[in-house]
Amino acid sequence: TLSASVRYFVFKIPLMITHVLPAATLVATLLALGLLARSNEITAWRASGVSLWQTGRPLLGAALAISGFAFAWEEFVVPQAARRFEHVNRVEIRKLPETSLLSDKQIWFQGSGGFYNVDLIDMRRRTLYGLTVYRLTPDFRISAILEAKSASWTGDRWHTEGVVEHAGLPGGDLTSRDRTDGFELIDEPIADFLAIKRNPEELSYRELRDRIESLSRKGVDASHLKVDLNLKLAVPFASLILACIGVPIAGAVRRQPSIPQILAGGLVVGFSYWVVLGFARSLGEGGLLDPVLAAWSANAVLGMVGVALFLGS
Repeated sequence: TLSASVRYFVFKIPLMITHVLPAATLVATLLALGLLARSNEITAWRASGVSLWQTGRPLLGAALAISGFAFAWEEFVVPQAARRFEHVNRVEIRKLPETSLLSDKQIWFQGSGGFYNVDLIDMRRRTLYGLTVYRLTPDFRISAILEAKSASWTGDRWHTEGVVEHAGLPGGDLTSRDRTDGFELIDEPIADFLAIKRNPEELSYRELRDRIESLSRKGVDASHLKVDLNLKLAVPFASLILACIGVPIAGAVRRQPSIPQILAGGLVVGFSYWVVLGFARSLGEGGLLDPVLAAWSANAVLGMVGVALFLGS
């Protein structure tokens, strides 16, 4: 069998490919048309009445195919690789105990206070939503069930809200009572829960969509996950968007263009895609921008830049 370090990098490769594809598509577009422009091929085509759109159409078709491949890759390959990567990283390399059970819809965690069931771990807010704690007796019988609407980490302790305790009476009856906010419910620090958090890349589009619907039915705010859901559709098209920018930059009619300058100019414009995407994503996760708009803003802005460059060529 492969060592843990080797498998760590093997399972990391599929995640890296999704980030490399857009940049690779842009560089390939710039080089292909830049070399043609350097040998005056594009000048000859333009003189013969061939437009830049006709010149770049095969490259844009290839970029569209790459975008389709990127979506399928992220839907069927990346989630499985991401889960195995996290397992190797957490259990085999960092030597953390396997105290959790993760599924597409919920999280189970074994702690000193019993078994914890969590609907959502919000790393940005450092909060657990939909928390249920099962207290056990020494012979592993359930002594009490405590449900909390949320539990927020304040830096050194947990602050709980909406806690209801269900406990059995000696006669077999069940009693329920509300606990005051701030009731001590968890002994483990936030780091133990963040270590087992399932990241969006570990879920396919369908799995993440079903998870959001499940959380919404339970009254849990999953707005930040809606941004990740729409990003699973928007980001694969980065290759096509960047190709739309690369074609007019590299295909501009001029004598003996500098290939390094073409690459530098195109990569600067392409890098702005990730800047716009990161900014819009932050606004979407903060609730300041609609999730759909946050996910597709970079495609819209850079797409308009590409159209403007085509019209100006």
